[in-house]
Amino acid sequence: MQSTSWPDWWKRLDDAYFGGVSHGAGKRGRGTDQDPVVVGVSLNEKGHPQYAFLEAVESLKKETVLEVLKRRVDQYGVWLSDGADIYAAGAKAHQADHRVTLSSDPEAPEVFHWVNTLINLAKTFIDGTYHGRARRQLYLEEFTYRFNRRHMGTRIADRLLLACLGSQPHPNAT
Repeated sequence: MQSTSWPDWWKRLDDAYFGGVSHGAGKRGRGTDQDPVVVGVSLNEKGHPQYAFLEAVESLKKETVLEVLKRRVDQYGVWLSDGADIYAAGAKAHQADHRVTLSSDPEAPEVFHWVNTLINLAKTFIDGTYHGRARRQLYLEEFTYRFNRRHMGTRIADRLLLACLGSQPHPNAT
């Protein structure tokens, strides 16, 4: 899997759950039996999303999430999260400035606007394209590939062709 590191901009980090309808008690958020995904969005100086990543993980254990953050996010910078311990530990390990915005804070909808938008767009993309929210990392990678290159216009076909020529088949391709 190719690593996407971000420049030193503001980064919003959160987790989401993919997998269709929740089974059992029908819990939402942490505690659901759906599959966890670590989500990150970097914003440019104007507050618009620049780059994003979505990575499916087996669990939201500290070690698992720290490995994702190590691969996906540059050191330092400013990290914004909902106060989950896993992101605080990641910021500390990366020597980043960690700022917490709880969901109950009045500014939370604005702070996490692009994270929530990205999650909704990804779920809609997977539902519409693959007719279900399977936790396939390839689906998430395709979505983020398109999202991160959305402003390239007609250059995207040339870039895609070059990427295909220079890459190996994905080891999990079925």
